[in-house]
Amino acid sequence: MEGLVAAERRLLEAQRRGDVEALDELLHPDVVAIGPDGATFTKEDDLDAYRSGALRITSLVERSVEVRDDGPSGVSRTVVDVEAVQGGAPAAARFGYTRLWVVADGRWQVLAAAFGPVEARDDPGAAPGRSPG
Repeated sequence: MEGLVAAERRLLEAQRRGDVEALDELLHPDVVAIGPDGATFTKEDDLDAYRSGALRITSLVERSVEVRDDGPSGVSRTVVDVEAVQGGAPAAARFGYTRLWVVADGRWQVLAAAFGPVEARDDPGAAPGRSPG
């Protein structure tokens, strides 16, 4: 089984490419995600956004990845710069993702996630005293 850092990076790559098949493998059937506005999303909500083209990521650049795992579960904290087209409108932001991962069907899968905008001071990948932009 791959390590949790590798699973997190595989998820980022699947998001970047809009790879619904890979996302389907990486998201637990019961996953629940909370977005910046407090809205909740299921696995099907997420997959449907990619399938329909309602969400198309044009750039996703990893700023930092931190993981902690205890074998059957783990948590990742990832900061990325994202450019996307959502609902036909372009958008760009730095997001922090916190994900709860579990081992299911012999592989890491995301069971819960929350994400929202991150300011430079909240970004563990930013150098002290420097603006990351």
